[in-house]
Amino acid sequence: MGTWKTFWLIISLAAGLGFVKSQRIVCREASVGDIVFLVHNSINPQHAHSVRNFLYILANSLQVGRDNIRVGLAQYSDTPTSEFLLSVYHRKGDVLKHIRGLQFKPGGNRMGQALQFILEHHFREGAGSRASQGVPQVAVVVSSGLTEDHIREPAEALRRAGILVYAIGVKDASQAELREISSSPKDNFTFFVPNFPGLPGLAQKLRPELCSTLGKAAQYTERESPACSEASPADIVFLVDSSTSIGLQNFQKVKHFLHSVVSGLDVRSDQVQVGLVQYSDNIYPAFPLKQSSLKSAVLDRIRNLPYSMGGTSTGSALEFIRANSLTEMSGSRAKDGVPQIVVLVTDGESSDEVQDVADQLKRDGVFVFVVGINIQDVQELQKIANEPFEEFLFTTENFSILQALSGTLLQALCSTVERQMKKSTKTYADVVFLIDTSQGTSQASFQWMQNFISRIIGILEVGQDKYQIGLAQYSDQGHTEFLFNTHKTRNEMVAHIHELLVFQGGSRKTGQGLRFLHRTFFQEAAGSRLLQGVPQYVVVITSGKSEDEVGEVAQILRKRGVDIVSVGLQDFDRAELEGIGPVVLVSDLQGEDRIRQLMLDVNMFIQGSPKPPRVMTDVAKDAVEECLVPVPADLVFLVEDFSSARQPNFQRVVHFLTTTVHSLNIHPDTTRVSLVFYSEKPRLEFSLDMYQSAAQVLRHLDRLTFRARRGRAKAGAALDFLRKEVFLPEKGSRPHRGVQQIAVVIIESPSLDNVSTPASYLRRAGVTIYAAGTQPASESKDLEKIVTYPPWKHAIRLESFLQLSVVGNKLKKKLCPEMLSGMPPLMSFIPESTRQSTQEGCESVEKADIYFLIDGSGSIKPNDFIEMKDFMKEVIKMFHIGPDRVRFGVVQYSDKIISQFFLTQYASMAGLSAAIDNIQQVGGGTTTGKALSKMVPVFQNTARIDVARYLIVITDGQSTDPVAEAAQGLRDIGVNIYAIGVRDANTTELEEIASKKMFFIYEFDSLKSIHQEVIRDICSSENCKSQKADIIFLIDGSESIAPKDFEKMKDFMERMVNQSNIGADEIQIGLLQFSSNPQEEFRLNRYSSKVDMCRAILSVQQMSDGTHTGKALNFTLPFFDSSRGGRPRVHQYLIVITDGVSQDNVAPPAKALRDRNIIIFAIGVGNVQRAQLLEITNDQDKVFQEENFESLQSLEKEILSEVCSSQGCNIDLSVGVDTSTSSERAQQELRRLLPELMQQLAFLSNISCEAPGQMEPRFRYVVPGSSDQPVFDSGFEKYSDETIQKFLVHQGSVNNRMDVDFLQSLGETAIHLSLAKVKVLHA
Repeated sequence: MGTWKTFWLIISLAAGLGFVKSQRIVCREASVGDIVFLVHNSINPQHAHSVRNFLYILANSLQVGRDNIRVGLAQYSDTPTSEFLLSVYHRKGDVLKHIRGLQFKPGGNRMGQALQFILEHHFREGAGSRASQGVPQVAVVVSSGLTEDHIREPAEALRRAGILVYAIGVKDASQAELREISSSPKDNFTFFVPNFPGLPGLAQKLRPELCSTLGKAAQYTERESPACSEASPADIVFLVDSSTSIGLQNFQKVKHFLHSVVSGLDVRSDQVQVGLVQYSDNIYPAFPLKQSSLKSAVLDRIRNLPYSMGGTSTGSALEFIRANSLTEMSGSRAKDGVPQIVVLVTDGESSDEVQDVADQLKRDGVFVFVVGINIQDVQELQKIANEPFEEFLFTTENFSILQALSGTLLQALCSTVERQMKKSTKTYADVVFLIDTSQGTSQASFQWMQNFISRIIGILEVGQDKYQIGLAQYSDQGHTEFLFNTHKTRNEMVAHIHELLVFQGGSRKTGQGLRFLHRTFFQEAAGSRLLQGVPQYVVVITSGKSEDEVGEVAQILRKRGVDIVSVGLQDFDRAELEGIGPVVLVSDLQGEDRIRQLMLDVNMFIQGSPKPPRVMTDVAKDAVEECLVPVPADLVFLVEDFSSARQPNFQRVVHFLTTTVHSLNIHPDTTRVSLVFYSEKPRLEFSLDMYQSAAQVLRHLDRLTFRARRGRAKAGAALDFLRKEVFLPEKGSRPHRGVQQIAVVIIESPSLDNVSTPASYLRRAGVTIYAAGTQPASESKDLEKIVTYPPWKHAIRLESFLQLSVVGNKLKKKLCPEMLSGMPPLMSFIPESTRQSTQEGCESVEKADIYFLIDGSGSIKPNDFIEMKDFMKEVIKMFHIGPDRVRFGVVQYSDKIISQFFLTQYASMAGLSAAIDNIQQVGGGTTTGKALSKMVPVFQNTARIDVARYLIVITDGQSTDPVAEAAQGLRDIGVNIYAIGVRDANTTELEEIASKKMFFIYEFDSLKSIHQEVIRDICSSENCKSQKADIIFLIDGSESIAPKDFEKMKDFMERMVNQSNIGADEIQIGLLQFSSNPQEEFRLNRYSSKVDMCRAILSVQQMSDGTHTGKALNFTLPFFDSSRGGRPRVHQYLIVITDGVSQDNVAPPAKALRDRNIIIFAIGVGNVQRAQLLEITNDQDKVFQEENFESLQSLEKEILSEVCSSQGCNIDLSVGVDTSTSSERAQQELRRLLPELMQQLAFLSNISCEAPGQMEPRFRYVVPGSSDQPVFDSGFEKYSDETIQKFLVHQGSVNNRMDVDFLQSLGETAIHLSLAKVKVLHA
């Protein structure tokens, strides 16, 4: 009996652990790889042996070892856990032993969390991953059920990291989910078995697939990494002394040394080329540069070098190198700007002269390195080597220690190549000449233009991949002569200029000519390489003053990254030309010397030379104005390393950084700057506390060298680095002092890792993030995921890196606000971001019933759920809570509905806030449709009749059931729905729920940024219900507004129409457009239907000309008269939208409108002057300055809120603090108490007012200085905690004393600046 038991026990073990056959089968084609198994452990114990057997068979078939295949294992249910990392076991037996003892326990199925877990904990270098060495990375995921969280983003993160994912499904696993996480082709990486006993058989099928995948991936592994950190091309010729004095044994050591050096170079035809010449008293060429495309072949030739004895004729050998080895025929790429290098290895004094030939090599631009062995007198070697000698001359005492020099020489070679490539990188450009052939141009001037352009073309390197030339002429309109891609050779162009160019005649409109260029030449179809980042230049040659305006269109071109130089002949207008750009003035058409110098200067300009031309009057396009009132900030630039092909973009970034530093006030007490580069890993160039002045920063920027990106960049890791290593008090960050924390991220390519979560953590740490990138980065949505909300203010999409000045202008506006003319500098300070930080209440809403419907599903992390509760608490603060006023309720849902509290339960702010704090997350799935359906009876049973009803939905994912019908059911009972989607929410679904009242954000931290938009929308909806008003839009249709932006302006007006109660007895809206001239689109009483009005707005065609806002304002006044549909007895409003500076005076016509009690709002987009907008409104609170037209999408709520709010009592308060005798403790108390006091004043009931309605206080904070001027003056604005913090920073930096003179000055200035009915001086 015992014998039978033993027999069956042996058979059972063998079958159960898969010993049969699998033990003998090993992956032979796959010798290297990192494989992590991720197993769902929520399985029945009776199936555990099948899972262990599956893992055992696969692991047993692998060549497990430290330098072969490494294996890791993790399990997951509700939470993931590591069994062992890749670095733990280097013997197969240990892996198999662990698998045999593997235990499972029941739980949930949070596969998404588990995928992220193995990415962060297993596939990293510290855990044994060799991804950085190019070793294939593979994850094998086993699932037995439906996942309970989101898997799309972590699966995408694994794919971005280059990890191949096999998805194995058993029993209840979703095949759709398996295909979502698996690699492509899906059929090769997705497997399914209906039951657990089928797993061992699947392992037998999967084994060869896995082996084949590893084998193929390993073929692409680069096992020998170059020493140079950058992929920079170079031509290197080794000149090797093989004279008799060396000896055969030492010559073997020389070959070993050469082998080590060449092994560290990136030898291939498009990178480093290597040649080698031996010499004694004869020359023995081994192989030329052009025969070095394979490193293995080069190393093989070095190993087989013969030893040729003789004397030492180094001079002759150097001459041979110069005349034969460094030639185009031998493979030299000197003409392409590739560094030319000679490495001389010698042990003795030369028998011939070396000085002359060494000097000639250096004059030819060749870098000569010398390695001397056992040299007694180094003077001869110093004649040969470049200086400084510590970089180019190396000596060693004997051949035995020569090998130790290989690393040092390699590093010196790398540094020289990278430095030289930075200096000598040749960039080409697209150049278009625009010539004036109007009737005022003389024949002599016309001929001068022909000759001048021909000669410029003659000295440029013209070709498809070099300089491209275009030519146009103009008089009253533009005319194309040839585009960038019309002619391929110089001769064709010159022939066209002299044989086909015909004088046009007509009036002179230079502005029209530049507009023609903008439309015609700077497009891909015309051959322009603007989108590739190739510099774009316009050379305007004109003979007199233009009949139209030129400054605005010149600004349009510059904004697109086009540089302009103008050449003035005959009767040129100097001021006009200086408004365009750098100017060349030609007074003598016959002066050959001056023409030659002019050609050289224009050529230098086109080639981007930093040297100032001799005859050119440079009105600097990057002119730096002094920042008189700097806003303190800690500013960190995070810049992605560029690929080798994009090296010119690195230079543009350095130029942008240099210009930005020039424009800011760099000082330890104001703006501090830090710089970080990143590719796979971040690297700190300098921290916030390293430099004390702009000059120090600029010196560092000047020393920067290009480092090409290797592999895919990881912006997420870089953002984490900023939070953990840069924005720290010990590294110079000053958040505790109220100083703004700003990060500017410059991106070239989509990030390999997840950016959303690290960006969220950085924003939560109080950092405002801007991001700029070109098309690949913006298409990946990385910009939107990284930046602070709203993305249209902080994400900057560039056509190319030629447009980085847009980023610089944005920073300057934030950190160095515009000064208003006519006022003392420090008293005219207008904070750029005041309006965004203003906490506006909604006290005017008498009654409303508002429910929050919040997603509590398992995909929402605990900290995110807290952010959702904080959002609700911020919203309720803005309303007057009470049983007969505004009431709130909260319902939570996942795959079930939890009523947290109804409208009737809490009638106070404190009660509501405490109830929200007590909400606990329920977890589970996401059935938004079901939850919306349940809200219908909730509103019917708890909401009041004839009281506005609102539902605010917050969800982080797509619903598993339909939502459209349920949402319509709520609208049918009068519920206004707002939908806020986070992270994986579906925007189409959000629109089905809330139509246009939907918001999308990438992370929960942005909730705090949108609550004001939601509140403002509710306020304006309620306040506008019974409002009567006449509103006229006066919109800028000038050429400077791109067609897509003109459409956004129309969308903005359409949204305002849809949010207004349109009718003859309610709100009337009219529309006028202006450019150089104004025109009527429709009058106030033309439409009483929203549908008809929106149709009319959509049909408006852009005028496209100049910008004459003053003329348009004058044109507008009669349209408010009753004869043209106006109603003088109702409130009348004019909303001006413009993107440029008016060419005429706006103040008189604007005053005429205000004198008629017409309230003017001025919206300026882009490069407008705030001072001019203020001239139009005469009220800072009616000026809206936006960066781009995307910003309009939330502005209509703010303006409607202003229009529809009752005209109450305005009160202006001036605040100053005397701290001349205060202690540090008093300062601390001031920092604590002042914000609280100001907030109380902001919400006071009417004081000193007779007018009905809500009191509207504005605050002005002043810090006195030692002279007559204050150190800080905020100007009057609504309550802003941000401005209070700036005030406290400034007043804490000086010892303030307010004497009688200062108080008198303060009062007089308050009277001068304030437009309020009540003025209060608070000291």
